Amino acid sequence: MSLRRLAPFGLVLVALLGAAQAQAQVVPAYKVKISNNNLVGVTISNYGFFGNNFVSRSPSFEYPLGSGYEHMVRGGLWIGAISDYNDDKPHAYLVTTGAVDGSQGSASASATEFTPAGNTIVERSRLENSKFFSPDAISEQDFVCDYVDFPAKPTVTIGEDHFPIGVKVHQETYNWSFSRFRNFLAVHLEITNAGRTLDSMYVGLYEELASGNKSAYSSWPPSASAGGTLGSWFNKKLMRWDDPSRLLSEHYCQSYVDGIASCQFQIVPPWVGVQLLGVHPDTVANKRVTEYLMNYAPGDTTRDEDIERYLLMESGHKSPPDSLLPGFQSDGRANDPTSFLSVGPFNQLAPDSSIVVDFAFVGGADYDDLLANAKFAQLAFNFNYVIPTPPPSPRLTVVPQDGALDLYWDRSPEEATDKTSPAPGGKDFEGYRVYIGTASGDLTQIAQFDKVDTTGFNTGLTAIALPDSQLINGTWMHYRYRVNGLKTGFKYYAAVTSYDTGDQQIESLESGTTQNQLLTVPSPSAAQAKGGKVTVFPNPYKAEAAWDAGKLVRDHFLWFGNLPKHATIQIFSLSGDQVQEIDFDGDNYHGESARGLYNPSTEIGVDPPLLSGTVYAWDMITTRGQAIAAGLYLFSVRDKDTGDVQRGKFLVVKSDKETFE
Repeated sequence: MSLRRLAPFGLVLVALLGAAQAQAQVVPAYKVKISNNNLVGVTISNYGFFGNNFVSRSPSFEYPLGSGYEHMVRGGLWIGAISDYNDDKPHAYLVTTGAVDGSQGSASASATEFTPAGNTIVERSRLENSKFFSPDAISEQDFVCDYVDFPAKPTVTIGEDHFPIGVKVHQETYNWSFSRFRNFLAVHLEITNAGRTLDSMYVGLYEELASGNKSAYSSWPPSASAGGTLGSWFNKKLMRWDDPSRLLSEHYCQSYVDGIASCQFQIVPPWVGVQLLGVHPDTVANKRVTEYLMNYAPGDTTRDEDIERYLLMESGHKSPPDSLLPGFQSDGRANDPTSFLSVGPFNQLAPDSSIVVDFAFVGGADYDDLLANAKFAQLAFNFNYVIPTPPPSPRLTVVPQDGALDLYWDRSPEEATDKTSPAPGGKDFEGYRVYIGTASGDLTQIAQFDKVDTTGFNTGLTAIALPDSQLINGTWMHYRYRVNGLKTGFKYYAAVTSYDTGDQQIESLESGTTQNQLLTVPSPSAAQAKGGKVTVFPNPYKAEAAWDAGKLVRDHFLWFGNLPKHATIQIFSLSGDQVQEIDFDGDNYHGESARGLYNPSTEIGVDPPLLSGTVYAWDMITTRGQAIAAGLYLFSVRDKDTGDVQRGKFLVVKSDKETFE
């Protein structure tokens, strides 16, 4: 159906809606945010697109977040409806798509037919300790945005230009960091008719699920030539449909020659899925659900026009799980399924009226775990996202010491309320748990303290209570716990959670470590370093050792320790040539100079490390942007406050197998 044939209605609709936009004086801006509060890391946009199209290594649909296991190239909202756009041509079939089959690595904004109805994505949180706290928040991390499917855009596919249905979409995403709720991201969509009456509307979510391990590739996006050991990610998708939970799932499967046994699930262990949670008004039981698998084929002429896509959405078809197994068809074409999940019809949607559809991105350690997590996503929807919650994690800070970390936190969780709890006033706080680990999101509990009452271990809180509260980084802290036996110069992640008493119906719930997880490095404090000799460690530095384990040259670093608070560091070759000069400020340095210590593109949701103010991580890159050669180097450190100078030397032993990127 061409834009020319739809012009009479199109001109009127665009004029009306264009005037409304002009009145609001909102300049559209294409924005993305990363949902990073729980184990499901998904890139969210304000234009109906989900994922990042593999333009970077940041999470597209990463599960568990921080593992490097990626599961989706792109996803997008589909809305289809029948509209009487003029008296002569009734029943126009219109479909607006947020994403269709396309190449990885391209800009996602060019793949959508939606337009932002604003210039931002608002973040909210129900956690009172969060800087994004809002009484209007639903979950621990909400992302809220609006977009529309008008005015008309040039074609994003070969088939036909986009013609607007005339809908406004209000999108909210929700996530929680505790219990099984940490394994899904809910997507809440309120769709409003901003034009003429719409009939038989269908709402769907398109997705190209594809699982792989990002850490196995030296360049990006992944491909057989991207320096990886596993080749292309595609043609390796095992799909399943669970009708009771309305869950379409996917798992990495290298080959299906000998059935499941040849999939090699251990390469990417988790399962992921996209779930239809429900609709309002009415129920899914009174709607038609379509689960459709289709072989990846950009520009396929059988589904490149609105009417063709609409007929697929309304078909009620359920693709059998063995329809596109990993491998090849009889014609030699590889099986590489993309999919969509749709629901409808919503009949006679009058102007200014709305419908609601909710989906979820879900993950699980195995298939049974995935199904169990999907049940919790459904439970959250059924209770309108009002769920029992633990007290929030406390406000936390870390003070590094030589071989140790001092963790300080406040007592705010003790006054938190849960309106679903039968405890007096909803205050059901029970205790704290302390966690430490060497990988983000993979922390081990090392201590627990709880109130003396009728529940738990009854250790009491006096062992960690400070005699007097201390003001640290602008927050009054009430508790302290020292973690000993750590390696100076190595990265650690620390967190303190809170948990409640539970009751006869609900088990004790614990807040998530992601709420206050901090990256830090044990190192001498200012008091410990005062008057000490400036050191370089490890010395000798051996590349590719356990010290930094950097796979690329720019990921390596070594430490300067026992530095004065304000100093100038100069590094020279044996011939006297200056290799690098560094201006050090211990009050404001947080490791940004060394990608191996802290890389914001991969440390999603993690702030720069808390350091002692006496150490500096050097990435061993010269002032000319080149990696230093192996050999002996001299250094000079001048204390800018006293003028004192210290000198020393260090040895670098490098590998000839390193890659520079």
